[in-house]
Amino acid sequence: MTVTPDDIIRAARGWLGTPFHHQGRVKGVGCDCLGLIVGVARELELTDEKGIPLADYDQPNYSPLPDGRGLKSAVSLHLRELPSIGEALPGDIPLIRFHNDPQHVGFLAEMPDGAQGIIHCYSNIGKVVEHRLNDTWRRMIVAVYRFPNL
Repeated sequence: MTVTPDDIIRAARGWLGTPFHHQGRVKGVGCDCLGLIVGVARELELTDEKGIPLADYDQPNYSPLPDGRGLKSAVSLHLRELPSIGEALPGDIPLIRFHNDPQHVGFLAEMPDGAQGIIHCYSNIGKVVEHRLNDTWRRMIVAVYRFPNL
């Protein structure tokens, strides 16, 4: 099955409203930001270049405030980092810093009016949400990744 960025966005939007739950991985029941990425990868049966399901690399054994270096290292190991943030497209995964460290991920999306948006599980709101990617959010992006084979 060939997966497109539109498939990724459609799958991510299917998680909207899922409550925040640290290390959760169940649509409609609970997830965190990484759980959203893992859940979409599982739903779409996304694999790495060797054909191994990306969801098989999931390691839900991190603290509520993840180690930024560890998160960046894990994401870099299994996803393809784009050369620049300016090359990001809907369906790509921004790595976002909070408190000076990269601690958060989501999916870039296109809003109905054409503006750039983000779909992510945001603990401050308590669920998976979609909103505009305003300048504040944009400044917090430290890298952008794409699923392999896309």
